Amino acid sequence: MTDMTTIKVPVELRDRISRLARSRHVSMAVAVEHALDAAETEEFWAQVRATMTTPEARADILRETEELSGTIRDGLEPEDWSEYE
Repeated sequence: MTDMTTIKVPVELRDRISRLARSRHVSMAVAVEHALDAAETEEFWAQVRATMTTPEARADILRETEELSGTIRDGLEPEDWSEYE
């Protein structure tokens, strides 16, 4: 069994967690876990957006795209993948 602990939260917060858990038919622990997962995912993508929208990042992406664009026309014959469609 997973180790357990107790945390103190205000009654109002406990009630919110309880309502969320009931509405999703999961335990309160799972409801909290899903909420944290969603918050961490949101934070990750916010950081990606902040990082990728800087002028330096845009310049890096453009440079890398230009460097790799030559590999699209590598001189190889096209492969037939129709049997996998």
